[in-house]
Amino acid sequence: MIAAVKSGSPSYIRWACLATIVFLFALPCIVGRLTTYFLLLLAIFVLISPSVIAAFRSRSRNPIDVMFVTAAALPAVAFLFTSEDAGDLLYAFNFAPLLLAVPLRWQLEKYAQVDSALLIGRLSLAGAGIAVIVGAVQVGLLGYDRAGQPLMSTFHFADTAMLLGFTALVGLFARSKQRGRWLYLLGPVFGILVALLSGTRGALIAAPVLGFVALAFALAKAPARHRGMTLLVAGAVVVLSAILLFVAAKAGLTRALDGFSVTQDVIAGGAVDQSTQERLTMLWGGYQAFLRAPLFGYGWIDMVPAILPYVPSGEVERMLTFRQLHNGLLSFAVGAGIPGIISFLILSVAPVIAVFRTPRDELFVPRLYLAVTLCVGYAVFQLTIIMIGFEFHTVQYAFMTMVILGFVRVPAAAMEPAQSARGNAPVAPETASTA
Repeated sequence: MIAAVKSGSPSYIRWACLATIVFLFALPCIVGRLTTYFLLLLAIFVLISPSVIAAFRSRSRNPIDVMFVTAAALPAVAFLFTSEDAGDLLYAFNFAPLLLAVPLRWQLEKYAQVDSALLIGRLSLAGAGIAVIVGAVQVGLLGYDRAGQPLMSTFHFADTAMLLGFTALVGLFARSKQRGRWLYLLGPVFGILVALLSGTRGALIAAPVLGFVALAFALAKAPARHRGMTLLVAGAVVVLSAILLFVAAKAGLTRALDGFSVTQDVIAGGAVDQSTQERLTMLWGGYQAFLRAPLFGYGWIDMVPAILPYVPSGEVERMLTFRQLHNGLLSFAVGAGIPGIISFLILSVAPVIAVFRTPRDELFVPRLYLAVTLCVGYAVFQLTIIMIGFEFHTVQYAFMTMVILGFVRVPAAAMEPAQSARGNAPVAPETASTA
């Protein structure tokens, strides 16, 4: 739990920050789309508190504030030039969570604690486990074809569970002698299981990529004499995952597994299924549309109509059933032109850049792992569906970034031991009590 420190802030801000962390990492797959609105309300609550002024003055300087404000402003500028009525400008509010996340970081810094990475690991593991339970109930008991609805779309449900499964591994990178720390390895297994239950290819394809990131961090952090054991444990997780995939195939949960063969077919130029063909059609149409209006795009609401002149006539009716182009970069490019592309690229790397501007404390490696996992996960997910720009995942990305930067850090009081009353010897930092 968040340390009860004497920060000068009212206790309700501390509980609001704690609730934000719990909603982000433990509850999104059971609360669903409502998570967005709970988090936004908490962020507004934190913003309007008088304590935000003191938090602003005591904040650490980090470029993430400027990067998020810039990334939110660029699409809004593009919409000014493409809007046909005042309603078109309202789509700039799709990126308002980036702005609300900034003061959240200021407040979170006051409640940072030395065991914050462990807390994130535990909550993430719980969140991924909850997703498994929800998916199993929906598919096994309620007879759903794919897990996720009506809580959220099957894509976003699986992507969230996969992300939580791998953020749970941060518990392995935190310095701790806790027992049962190998339980964090269940996180990726939970994520894979949810991807199978939801039939989501993009989430499953992300698993080996995120696994490579986790393995790279594990090898870099492990002493040379322990790297063999690290590889052995990684191999065991791979074998367990392979068994899970085999069982899933036998049980008929094959849709997500098709993602690997579809990827090979696309690269080789072979035949693909209808869903993949639709995405390829949108990619080609979106690319052509962007070339015709690269400066400011067509507006957020008109990104799909903009590609219609460049798709086969038989596909037009099907294209009109979509609200976005099933690719993050392409949606930003067609919807907001060059400013949209710049915004997308800033957001894609902002968490990692921001982490490198933080102190090299003992939580630096866990902090960096979380940021890289967040960025890489979104990069893979957004190859097949929009994430940032969709309200739930915009909030998730922005607020997770600020939790990583503001909460997963060693408190200043612990980094700078106070001098004793006589000034002769340093006093060991106190262990933060939990609330």
